[in-house]
Amino acid sequence: MAGTGHRLILLNACQGRDRLESLAFHPGHAMPPAKPRADSLGKRLADFADAQLAQAAQCLSLPDQDRHEGIHEARKCLRRTRSALALGGNALGPHTARLDRDLQRLCRGLSRLRDAHAVVETLERLLAEAAPAAIPHLQSALALAHAQRDTQLAQALSSDPQFRRRCQRLQRARQQLAQLDWNGVEDDVVTRAFRRSERRVRKAGKRVDRHPERPLAWHAYRRRLRRLRQQQHLLNQVEPALCQPLEKEIKQHAVALGQAQDYALLLRRCGRRSPFPQALRNVLRPIARQRLRQARAALHP
Repeated sequence: MAGTGHRLILLNACQGRDRLESLAFHPGHAMPPAKPRADSLGKRLADFADAQLAQAAQCLSLPDQDRHEGIHEARKCLRRTRSALALGGNALGPHTARLDRDLQRLCRGLSRLRDAHAVVETLERLLAEAAPAAIPHLQSALALAHAQRDTQLAQALSSDPQFRRRCQRLQRARQQLAQLDWNGVEDDVVTRAFRRSERRVRKAGKRVDRHPERPLAWHAYRRRLRRLRQQQHLLNQVEPALCQPLEKEIKQHAVALGQAQDYALLLRRCGRRSPFPQALRNVLRPIARQRLRQARAALHP
């Protein structure tokens, strides 16, 4: 009987251990991945992404007029973080997609503020190059664009003072980032992801060649080219051997696409719900169209 009792105790202990192990590896009770190995590729990518999120929070906390540029820089940091996540892909585990969506939503939530500042910058650039007859019109448009930009920022800060809620979201994103499986990110994983970005750029470029009249084709090409350049710059910092220098033509395309985006934005501001009166719209619209055509012609003669 004593032997039987010992066997029952041992059996119950084993069953209990099995239940604990099954809970530990159940998707709803997943154990956190091990910390990335020191100086591994995954560790360097994780450090890069974490630093970008920390910098984004700092940029959103800039004071007064610096905050306009801070919003722009914060969105760049968010996109760089997403570029790092894309290099890790599925190797980072099942929670990566959710984190990526959260960062995307945070970036889009700042897009309206960034667009308002981009219109100011575009008008300033046009004013610096304007013919004398256009200067008074551009000065009036610039004053109105300044007022709209500052009003939108004041409204955003009224609903989210000092962008504290956004900074809290960034802090949570940093915590989630640390829970990803960066140990699973090896050289071959990153190389395949980078090659995929290159293929997506080539595909988008061919679509522009076939349909240069389609704004969405230009938009997709610009976004994919931006992702490729971000990943190339990232890898140059953490593992240069995994990527080749981008062609000079690619860099030229990125600059031209950025300028085209600015003029397309200004053109949209001349449509419905414009901050400009009709007389100013009549002046701005042909200027924006001409500059947009010139920028795209540099890419698609």
